[in-house]
Parts: sequence; structure tokens; C-alpha cells
Amino acid sequence: MLPFLLLLVLPTLGAAVLTNVTPQTVNVGLTRNLQVECLFSTQRHPTITLLMSLSLYHSQDKTESGFRYLASVNSSDEEVHADKSEDSKAIYTGRLNDDESFLRVVWEFPRSNHSGVYKCEVSGLNVTRKAVSLSSTAAVADAQPDNQHLLEEMHKIIKVVENLQARMNSTEKRVDALDNLRKLKSNEQNDIMNALFVVSPVFQERKYLLIRNQLHITAYLAEVLCGIFGGYLAEIDSEQEFLFIRDKLLALSLFSITFFGATDEKHEGLWINRHSQTAAQFIKWGPGEPNGGVHENCATFVFHTNDYYVDDFSCGGVHAGIGFVCEVESKE
Repeated sequence: MLPFLLLLVLPTLGAAVLTNVTPQTVNVGLTRNLQVECLFSTQRHPTITLLMSLSLYHSQDKTESGFRYLASVNSSDEEVHADKSEDSKAIYTGRLNDDESFLRVVWEFPRSNHSGVYKCEVSGLNVTRKAVSLSSTAAVADAQPDNQHLLEEMHKIIKVVENLQARMNSTEKRVDALDNLRKLKSNEQNDIMNALFVVSPVFQERKYLLIRNQLHITAYLAEVLCGIFGGYLAEIDSEQEFLFIRDKLLALSLFSITFFGATDEKHEGLWINRHSQTAAQFIKWGPGEPNGGVHENCATFVFHTNDYYVDDFSCGGVHAGIGFVCEVESKE
């Protein structure tokens, strides 16, 4: 199942205070926006005659003591105040009104660390000027990815690009189509790339992409996914390139096994790059490797003792903790 965030709303006090999420199900890395709202209506809770503030909190461990402050809007200055130390890309808006008030946070391409419990807290005064505090919560859960759904979403992007390409055949719309195609590739595709992959800095006019989520994947499917983003399974041409990938991506320790582009499927013992069909230039074999013979024809990065080495692994083997590294041309 593809990663998703699922809303469970637990309203209190006649739903005067609501914590709302749109959409209720988010495919992590594919859905563009996740919106969490704190909503309050004075008509539904008239005992609060003076609204002081709305606040949003988040807890990943789903305990009261674990709630972390996200943002608030108060009556003193009516400005939205937010803690952006851990999530600087979130967009916060809010307003206090006599009737309906709200505080909203939006994330682009939400990830699994947005799971947990969100709490909306309302503070105000009643008619006797005594403090009143109300709250509601919404729980967000995450799940593991589904390869088929991931590919379907990627294919949608390809179809949009193809449709825009077809429009360029029309002379009168050529300029608009070119502009739309450029924007789609540079914005939408880059956003999705950054959501799905850890993207390395530039190395010798190349970037390297390490998939973020653990997939039940084969080397063949990994090559397809790399191709969708204009790349291929990484081809290691030198020790410097290997060390760069090790330090920038493998050191994150996201996977126990990570595919790259070397294979000896065509001729046992003759390791070539899957994409370019050229000889593999640098392979740092681990102790006793390769040892799988005709049953293990794809090269993978693994951690041995105190460093990363290369082991042979089944190209069609499916492993829950496997990852892969793509190589793409840098356009910077």
C-alpha cells in the first residue's frame, strides 16, 4: 500500500472546535498538499465572548506530553506566529473573527514525519471574564508504499508531458505549449523528485538520487523509476564517485541493500553498466564477494564492519529493506 496519511477527527464540545485535514488520505510523495486547519465558531460555543487565540500542536508519539507547538494566531496583534525551526517550508495562515476563526498550515508533498496527532486549542474569556480553553484532535497515520500505485502516478506525469508535447505541433499555441512544458518539467517533476528521493549535490555535472521510502522492488523496476526522472541506475566510474555517493547518500543509512547500475546478467563474471552497456569501471567488492554466481547478477551497496562495499544480489529479488541510487544529468 502506498504511504498515506489518514484523518480521524475527534470533535469535542458540539464541534465548536474542529481540527480538519484536507484531503483525508494523502499519498506520500505524490499528493501535492496536506492542509491542517484549526476551526472555531463562536456561534457554536457562545460562552466564549472574547476569543484570545487559536493554536496548533503536533505529536508524533500520540501522547499529550509529546505535543510540539506549530503555530498560533492571537488577538493582540492578529499575526500568525509559527515555529519554523524544523519545517521552514510549511505555509501558515490564520485570522480571528467575531464569527468564524481559523488557523491553517499547508505542507507541499507531505511525508511520513507528518503523521501523529494534531491538536487545535482555543483560548478565550467567558462573560464573567474567566479563562476558557477548548480543544480537538485529529490523528494522522502512515503506511508503506505500493509500487503499482507509484508507477501509475508517474505514468500520469508522462502523459501530461506527452500531451503538452503534442500541442507544440500547433503553430499558434507553440509558445504557450513550450512554456507550459518547461514549467511542468522544472517545477512539478522537480517537486516530485525531491519528495521521492534524497537528492545529492552536483558531482562532475551529475546528481544522484536515493529513494527515500523502503519499496518491495527489483533492479528492473528501479531502472524504470530512474528513467521516469531522466536518469538511470548509477554507474560508478571512479573511487571518487563511489566515495561521493557513500558520504552524501549511503551514510544516511536508509537501507541495508542498495541497487546501482552494475550487472553481469549477459555474461557471468563480466560486470557492465546496465544503462550504457559499458564496462563497470570501479567496484569495491566486499570480503568474499561476488559469491552468488548465476543466481546473483546485480551489484548492490552494503555495509560491512566499518565501511560500504559491493555485494552481488538477485536482480529479481524482492527485499523489504532495499533501496536504489539513480544518476541524472545536472542542469544547474
